[in-house]
Amino acid sequence: MTLRTGVIGAGIVAENNHFPALTRNPKTTLAAVCDLDESRAREAAAEHGATAYTNPEILFSEEELDWVHIATPVQSHAELATKAVESGIPVTLQKPATTTRDELEDVLASAREHDVPTSVVHNWLFYPVVRRLRRRIRTGELGEIRAVETTFTGEGRPDETYRGSWVFDLPGGDLEEGFPHPLYLTLAIGGTPRDEEAVDVRTRVAGEYDDDVGYDGVRMQYVTDDDTLCSVTYTSGSAPNNQIRVHGTERSVTVDVPTNTVDAHDREEGPFHLPSEQVRRGLTTARSSLLGVANSLADYGLSHVEDEYGVHRERSADGHYFLFNEAATAFREGRQPPVPLSRSRWVLTLMERARESM
Repeated sequence: MTLRTGVIGAGIVAENNHFPALTRNPKTTLAAVCDLDESRAREAAAEHGATAYTNPEILFSEEELDWVHIATPVQSHAELATKAVESGIPVTLQKPATTTRDELEDVLASAREHDVPTSVVHNWLFYPVVRRLRRRIRTGELGEIRAVETTFTGEGRPDETYRGSWVFDLPGGDLEEGFPHPLYLTLAIGGTPRDEEAVDVRTRVAGEYDDDVGYDGVRMQYVTDDDTLCSVTYTSGSAPNNQIRVHGTERSVTVDVPTNTVDAHDREEGPFHLPSEQVRRGLTTARSSLLGVANSLADYGLSHVEDEYGVHRERSADGHYFLFNEAATAFREGRQPPVPLSRSRWVLTLMERARESM
């Protein structure tokens, strides 16, 4: 069964991620493209052999779709997703899933009423280095997890964007569009907060902006039911650094996402005032770095082959492709997609806490 799929929103996210993933996957067929800009819809549809639409309601009524991707500005997500599920079409929403938690709950209620699967794009969970980290946690290699720290710094100015002016209506401007990434990574790896009272948030505005920007940096901490201490740091205006640190009872791991490096150290190391232990730790880190370079080269080579020749790989290094392939497999087998829309509940709750602290 090949899933006839439509994409609503033919902008940069669809062009870079949704269209190439759907057109080269043998499980999916890009059947329809919808965008308010008629020329953009027609251009994308012609390129990929799909039918162009400018009205989502006409799309839903005229096309027999098995799946629809919504890659429009977030302000339109709730309305479009609701119309899709009312038409009986499974939906995948780009992140942020909706602008507010209340909007999300309305979509989820409609999905339950019509018994239609819904999902959200949390693509960083499916980068190879993050998949390897989560596998090590699942197998118990790290022991019991005591703390998770996620750092995303060096983001662009909140008042500048390549995505479109719609981001400036978000309280954090362009910065808020990317905020779900460190949040869903921390929630998936460390767990969800014990309750909303267990969440502590600090925001700041360090830059000077022409527009009314609510924040350009966030620091958030919370405790889970398992007493795991989780923290997220997300800022603009500093040197880029995207890392995940996981501290377990047996081993601690630092994942540097851009370099594909996993630097692991066990509890037997140290004490580090001894030169021999300093050398030992340095050698371990050096080996991790070399392995990260090797993994990066392998992933880059495979990704290049996939993109250049339209090759389908079940274990793709591309986070979007991997996620969409897993979702397509789930839909074909009558299972729930790997990242159900309900996973956005805590993401949006934490985003709203950041807005409240401004």
